[in-house]
Amino acid sequence: MLEMIATGALAGALMGFVLQRSDLCFHSMFAGAWQGRTRLLRGWLLGVSLASVGLSLVYLTEWSSGLNTGLAFRPVQNVVGGVIIGVGMVVARSCVSGLFYKLGAGMLGAAVGITAWVLGELAATNVSLDGPTVLAGGEAGTLPAVLGLPRLLVALVLLGGVVALLWGRRGVRGAGSDRSRAWSWPRIGVGLGVVTVAGWLLAGLGGSSFGPSTVGAANSVQAGRVNWWLVAFLFGIVLGAHLSARQSGRWRPRGENPVRFLQLAAGGFLLGAGGWIAGGCNLGHGVSGVAQLNVSSFVVVAAMALGVLAAGRARSKASRPAWLPTPTR
Repeated sequence: MLEMIATGALAGALMGFVLQRSDLCFHSMFAGAWQGRTRLLRGWLLGVSLASVGLSLVYLTEWSSGLNTGLAFRPVQNVVGGVIIGVGMVVARSCVSGLFYKLGAGMLGAAVGITAWVLGELAATNVSLDGPTVLAGGEAGTLPAVLGLPRLLVALVLLGGVVALLWGRRGVRGAGSDRSRAWSWPRIGVGLGVVTVAGWLLAGLGGSSFGPSTVGAANSVQAGRVNWWLVAFLFGIVLGAHLSARQSGRWRPRGENPVRFLQLAAGGFLLGAGGWIAGGCNLGHGVSGVAQLNVSSFVVVAAMALGVLAAGRARSKASRPAWLPTPTR
């Protein structure tokens, strides 16, 4: 157990450091991308494509013994859960991993969102959505298996395509909060890629079967079969983000107003429920799952993005006074 806690905490601390230093919140990434601000999106694309190559190499070694090789593709659950996660992001104005690293950086109200996230996951364990399993878990659930190609080859092609796309559009406007101190997108990509692969290696070393994620921690505690690696990973994110914030001079303890607390509570609940239904969160699908090249993970990420777009537009329309004319292009 001590080995699981130690390796999980270290993996989480590394992830928390990178997330805080880069301001990599999936809500900000999707919402910004829909508005043409692409620093976080570009960093994420580079990071997961680098991680896909690194993880493909890990699978070729003895280090992969006991590691999960792919997630099942269940279209109904993946799409519904992904959309719920996207809506939850807009309501909470954060993703799940964002709540943890923001807590470490001093956003004390994030604890409300995390508590609601726990309740949302536990509530969703009683939800059952009917739908087929199109691709089984393991290798069969990955894009390489569908294409009939080696995993490493597909990962290299993905990385090559992402690099060509990103460096071919270097003039595209990028943005992020606290731009003067947050990492640039190439640095985000390299950092995210390294800590993702390191997280998987540490998971294997600690006896866990899956790398960076959040879904399942609360349920494992309730069931009395605690996933110590995953629980330690989540606490590690807070610790790593705190160390990063202190080091960069961005540590700022702060509370929230009553309305913001309600947003965090409602959004956190949706994030927990959506993650359980989708079989993964923004880390489990959006980072680890994409690095595995899971078909389900690409679908869930797309559903998250659509959920953010739809909920963001609905919120903007609801907050716009009825007497104001709709802007035209």
